[in-house]
Amino acid sequence: MFYSLSASAFSKKQLLEFEASVVSSPSHLLQMEMPPSGVDELLWLTLKARSAFFRGDIDTAAALFNLGKPAAQSSPLKLTSGYWFLYRAFFSVEQGDLDKAKQYIKQASLCFTQNKESDFLIRTYAMEAIISVWREEYSMALKRLQTAQGLMSQSNLLLDDVTQLLVYDALTAYYSTLKFYVKALGYAHQAQELAQRQNNVLDGLPVKYNLCLTLLRAQLLEKAQACYQKMLEAAQTHDLPRYEFWALSGIGKIALSEKTFEVAIEYLKSAQYTQKSAIINPAHIIVLHNNLAYAYAQTKVFDKALEQIDFSKQVLSTYHSPLNNRYMRQTLKIEADVHQAKHDYPQTISTLRTYIRLLEDTEIKAQNKLQKDNQSLMILEPNGKEITRQGDIQSRSAQEGAILKKAYTLIAFLIVCLVGLTIHHRQSKSRLTQALNYKDLTTGLYNRRYFIEKFDEITSSHLDYAMALIEINFDLSDRYSNDSFEENSLKFTANQLLQQFRDDGDLVCRVSESEFVILCLGMKKPVLQKRLSTLQNVFKAQSSAMPLIVSGALICSDEGEFGNIFAELESRLSHVKRTAKGQVVSF
Repeated sequence: MFYSLSASAFSKKQLLEFEASVVSSPSHLLQMEMPPSGVDELLWLTLKARSAFFRGDIDTAAALFNLGKPAAQSSPLKLTSGYWFLYRAFFSVEQGDLDKAKQYIKQASLCFTQNKESDFLIRTYAMEAIISVWREEYSMALKRLQTAQGLMSQSNLLLDDVTQLLVYDALTAYYSTLKFYVKALGYAHQAQELAQRQNNVLDGLPVKYNLCLTLLRAQLLEKAQACYQKMLEAAQTHDLPRYEFWALSGIGKIALSEKTFEVAIEYLKSAQYTQKSAIINPAHIIVLHNNLAYAYAQTKVFDKALEQIDFSKQVLSTYHSPLNNRYMRQTLKIEADVHQAKHDYPQTISTLRTYIRLLEDTEIKAQNKLQKDNQSLMILEPNGKEITRQGDIQSRSAQEGAILKKAYTLIAFLIVCLVGLTIHHRQSKSRLTQALNYKDLTTGLYNRRYFIEKFDEITSSHLDYAMALIEINFDLSDRYSNDSFEENSLKFTANQLLQQFRDDGDLVCRVSESEFVILCLGMKKPVLQKRLSTLQNVFKAQSSAMPLIVSGALICSDEGEFGNIFAELESRLSHVKRTAKGQVVSF
């Protein structure tokens, strides 16, 4: 039963009470034609939109959000308007409009800041972190999550379960995306416990989705199978096509991992039937088509595989998102494999050329915006003249019987050339992919991805190490305020780091815009701290021409296992920047 609230000014307490009454039974709210007496109409519309979205009725959710939009925009600082902006932002993520999601979340933040509602601000920071993960802005996501956790720990009020659950769910999404699965599963289970304690159905199934997805990503396939099976049963029992889609596609992905491709096709096709009205996020639709294409390719049903690839490309043609490049690369990689399996070598080469170009584009744009026009680096070109000649010779051979044998010999030779070129292409692609995946183009240092893989090797080998995370801040005045100064400063920093540390036993990586990791095998923290002190002296000596501030935090293998080493280092560095900026601290 829903609360019928008094007609007095709608307070935060009333909002939370009405929300709590809805989350346990969202289907009841969808059956209501009018808001209960005393309930703010905008809040009622927003929660009804959330319930429709939860069920998978996207058109109804969009219509309900649109009904509330005039009221939210006319009184943007009203508490229920902030609530509308908050959840409209998440709906924009489903629509694939990440820019609009960012605009809505900023409006929600402004509203809750003006109203000094710290608990709703916590929700806003958590939602902004989720949006940032979707935008692949992981540094921003981490900052928002740290802010949310900081407010949770400082708050003198008892936070409602929905707010805590949203933060835990955002932390799950962040750590799962960055492949810190132990950390992600810890937060996922905390969120699930909160949902079960309050019988929170509206937020509980989204939490279960993140839990199942993390289990799948961690290759805990038996647990993931059980998780998705429970989701499927709940979705079918309560007629929730949105979560029926997630469950079916999840089980299909498990079948792909287990290489039972016929089973994968069965589940993925079933997911496709439920997707049409329940899922509109282009990213999810593209992944579904690509998974089906991969399954068909493995069963040698190449025409159907290419048909699914074409569907993905159609969606990608209208998907204007920072993620477009990544999903296009995934699509092209599967397409190239299909063409190769069909022995269509020219088409394989053409597809791989596009794939490599996109790979270059994304690395250059992500790591060096100043070089975004250099899109032609190391692009491999097939011998177009030879391909044309092959067609010409085939034509002549059909017309001139006298040279038939010679023509066929030449055609055979060209096919061998194409095969050799394909092999060369794939080897070059592999080398290029490795170089671009592991190198930071601005500084020439290894990047975060390389560090994570290397660190996993070091820890699995039980090697001793000392490590530091340092942040370089540019102490800019007006005369230094330009992009070229920042690029020169980064290169100068990289050169100094390479001079201070050994080639054989030290690893220096750029892991974000201004953060660097130094890992030294067989070294103790005092020695590493001394090395970094020398580096600081170099920066001080160059302060007139290159004003840089270095803050850092140290860690070593003697301190034991941390699970998520990056989270621990980021936490220590944040503490240093608050309490001892410009110093390198050994904890």
